[in-house]
Formats: sequence, C-alpha cells, structure tokens
Amino acid sequence: MPISSDVKIRIGDSSFPKPFANGLEFNAPAHGTWNIVHIGFNIPDAHQIYICADNCLRGVVMTAAEMGELNRFSSVVLEEDDMIHSGRLEESTIEGVTEVLNSLETLPPVVILFPVCVHRFMGCDIKHIYKVLEERFPNTVFVRGFMDPVLQKRGTSPDQRLRKALMDIIPEGDKDPCRVSFIGCDMKLSSYNDLKDIFASKGYKVTDCANLSSLGEYYSVGSSDKLICCYPAGKMGAEVLSSRLGRVLYYLPMDFDPGRIEEDIRKLGIDIDEAFFTEGKNKAELALTELKSILADTPVAIDYTAVPRPLSLARALLDHGINVKTVYLDSIDPDEEEDYNELKKKAPQLYLKPTMHIEERRQKTSSGKVLAIGQKAAWFEGTDYFVNIIEGAGLWGFSGITGLAELMKEAFLNPKDRRDIIPRKGLGCSSIYE
Repeated sequence: MPISSDVKIRIGDSSFPKPFANGLEFNAPAHGTWNIVHIGFNIPDAHQIYICADNCLRGVVMTAAEMGELNRFSSVVLEEDDMIHSGRLEESTIEGVTEVLNSLETLPPVVILFPVCVHRFMGCDIKHIYKVLEERFPNTVFVRGFMDPVLQKRGTSPDQRLRKALMDIIPEGDKDPCRVSFIGCDMKLSSYNDLKDIFASKGYKVTDCANLSSLGEYYSVGSSDKLICCYPAGKMGAEVLSSRLGRVLYYLPMDFDPGRIEEDIRKLGIDIDEAFFTEGKNKAELALTELKSILADTPVAIDYTAVPRPLSLARALLDHGINVKTVYLDSIDPDEEEDYNELKKKAPQLYLKPTMHIEERRQKTSSGKVLAIGQKAAWFEGTDYFVNIIEGAGLWGFSGITGLAELMKEAFLNPKDRRDIIPRKGLGCSSIYE
C-alpha cells in the first residue's frame, strides 16, 4: 500500500511501518519531551560543554537556564575564522574547553562534550581532540556527546547516540547477584510499576538511572546482575552496555496486553506466585471497565510521546469499549506490528495523524470534550482535558495499566491549563518557573 501524503489516514488504509510520506516538517509547540541537555543533566556531577556558533547555542543555553543548571553548563563559541584556517577548528575546540575547565572552581569528574554539525562538515579530527583533553585532564571522564541535528533522519537519533555515550562510561564492577538497574529512560519508576515491586519484594537493590543521588550510584550500574530497559531510545546503548559487561539485558517497553505482560515478567526467571498474575489482570480489567463507565463515549486521542507503544494502548482501550478516535504518530515501531494488524482488522476507522505534517500546524477547536493522552495530542485537539505524561511515566505492567486508568480518570474530571503547561520544557525536570 502506498505511503500517504495526507494529514490523516484511517489505519485500515495505511501502510506499515511508515504511514506518511516525508516532506516539510512542523514542530508542534509541545515541549515536555526531553532534549539532549535534559538527558545529560540526569548524570549527577556531570558538566556539559557545547562548542558551536552563537545562534546554535541559544536553545541549549535557554534549556540549562530554565532548569537552573547554568553552574553545570559551559560553552565555547566558534567564529568564522575557526572554519577557514586548517587545524584551527581542532585548536579552538581544545583550547576553548581547556579554558572553561581551568576557570571552574573544581574540576568536574565527568564532562559531556558536544561538538556540532560543523565539526563533521569540516572533517574535524574528533579523536585528536579527545586524546589531547584526556591527557590534559586525566582525572576527568569525557563523554563523547554530539549535537548533530542534521543527522536526525539518517541512522540512529541524537538522543539514542547520547544515551549510548553516557552508558559507555559506566565501569565494569564485581557482579552483585542482588542488584538490578533500570537504564535508558528519563522517567522515574512509578509507584504503579510491577517490575520495581517484584525486584524489591525479592530483596534486590534497585538502581533507577532516572532517579540518581550521586555519580557513584550511577557507576554502580556496572555491578548489576540484571539490566532493564523500558524505553526504545535507550535500547541501543543498553545492548552495547550489556554486551560489554557480560550482563543480562531485558528490553521491556510498557505494553498494555495482559498476556504479553505476563510473558515479559516470566522472562525474568524469578519465582512468582501465580496469584500475582491473576490479581494483577483482574485489577487492570476492573480499572479499565470503571474507566469506560466514567468516560462513556468521550472521544480519546493518544500521541506517541506519552507511551512507547501507543497502538498497544489504543487496542487495549478499544477492546474495553473506550472511544479512541485518533492516534498521533509519524511512524510505527516495528515491535507494534501485531497491534497494528489487529487494529487494522478490528478498528479500520481509527485515524492515524502525523505530528510533523506542515498542514497540521494549526490546532483545532474541539466541538465537544476530548480526552487526550500526551501533550501533542492535547495541543492538536485543542483540549484542556489531557494526561500530562511522556515516555510512559515510569508505569509498567498490570499496575501500570491501573495507574494510567487513574491518570485518565483524573484528567477527564479535572481540566488543566495547557497554555501554561505544554510550552514548558522537559516534563519532570527541575525548573526555575515552578
């Protein structure tokens, strides 16, 4: 089936995994998702340095300022002369970073260094830059970051590469059979998370890399017996880390199918009472049934920034009679092929809408009440009734379904001020505006 150039398409008429053609893109003004600055600040005691021109610096400086983290942020400004003279770009980068580090009161243990697109364009010797800096500052660990938006459409994304780079500095430690680490996601583990509860009940020490108190705690990931990744953007880095450490990795994005949730839990190889599965499924079923009675026929819209598997969520809600009308996404994760095929067969009228299509740049005014799951869905639908989450919000498992049902109920009953909330950067980060 050909790729659609329309601003919306019924799933029954769509193509997998790319339902929409590429073209001029629009960036919806919903800024709760994290950028590379937010991700880097998740590492305690790390200092970020960006090496680029003034115009490029504006966005990253504003992010750091909005977080109140300018004390852990520096920049080196590149000028036109740095591009003209052979070897000048390497020299300016090295000496600029050296000057920054020597000006700090204390030398940071970790520096996340961000060259930019121009370093690639000019064929800059990046390896030489890191070699010299590591010789000058042997007690500092340099993370090989990169701010390269020109490569967003080719290969892996910038945040995938940054997550991997941050995991590359985790040292191998003595394996602790009672330590498990959750890696690759920005959202703290929710109280509605079966994985966290299972490991805690079995006496495991749980390290949540989205909720760290010290750099030492981050480095302790290297002693983990098990690694858990629940977010697609963290998968690549988690796979490389698990291979390097020789540790078991479980890639378990939040799913909304009870059968698949049970399969994922059983993969862990942990002895679990069968009553856990029965009770968990019953509670999730009850939560969705009660949610349906509250929502009645209210239209529901979902966007891909809210949960890693929006089609799995749409299928679960539709199976319980909840009136899901639209899913906002730009492509479909190959892991959702089963849900895609089921929806195409059982709910062919479900609309898929892109978030980047230029024709979608004006939000609509809903004629009636619409419940949105995710900030982009809320913006496009023009509704104040929305679940304000990203990346699955640390939810997981049967209790994750229950928790999301509670959030949907709260959002349906209590409108939010989307004009105040949605423009704010980095949902869950510290902010000087709060």
